[in-house]
Amino acid sequence: MTKHFKLGESLSIVIPSYNEEGNLGNLVKETLEDAKKIASDFEIIIVNDGSSDKTGNVANSLAKVYKLVRVIHHKKNQGLALAWKTGIQACKKDIILYIEGDGQQPFKDQYDLLRKIKNADLVLGTRTHRFDYTFFRKTLSYGYLFLIWLFFNLKYKDVGWSQAYRRKIFDKIQMKSVTPFFDTEVVIKALRNGFKVVEARSFYRPRKAGSTSLGNIQTAYKMFDEMVKMRLGFLD
Repeated sequence: MTKHFKLGESLSIVIPSYNEEGNLGNLVKETLEDAKKIASDFEIIIVNDGSSDKTGNVANSLAKVYKLVRVIHHKKNQGLALAWKTGIQACKKDIILYIEGDGQQPFKDQYDLLRKIKNADLVLGTRTHRFDYTFFRKTLSYGYLFLIWLFFNLKYKDVGWSQAYRRKIFDKIQMKSVTPFFDTEVVIKALRNGFKVVEARSFYRPRKAGSTSLGNIQTAYKMFDEMVKMRLGFLD
């Protein structure tokens, strides 16, 4: 899959993690191995978002062993959006790839995103079949896609999965969301600033350990609230 493919630009891989002690170690080791196949200049930034398990210890151990790994710790859990923002601010490379610490977005599944970033500014990973989603969570997901089409005329297949960015877009836009709506906020503001946004194939992998903190009605309500604020101009 990597044959004849070299990124040719420097790469920051940001991994926000909350209570992922059972997933983070293998994810980072696999990411290091696979990233070396396509990138000669890269870094991995783990943001431990106030985990209550041993995620912080696992991250620190990885950073001690691998010089390409850096760790940033939040003392308290601040949520995925703010963990992602912390990671963005720490990035030093030209291209930024966003994957989460749960292991459901392994680096090797994001090659198509990194191929397409050569001719784009932001690439949205689109998931394959989400076979373990409950009917309720599928309803939330597809309802969300309908609402962002209705409110913002976004017609993408997926805006809440892995993403690749040119770091320069964050010189132009400021992320204000504090919920998982941040993915969509970045897309909207990138388009408004004339950046090119495209889609690329990714994959949906099952969790090997732990459980997600997303996909519930409380999170959905908070995201909808921010969606309305964005539509009214309060997140500009």
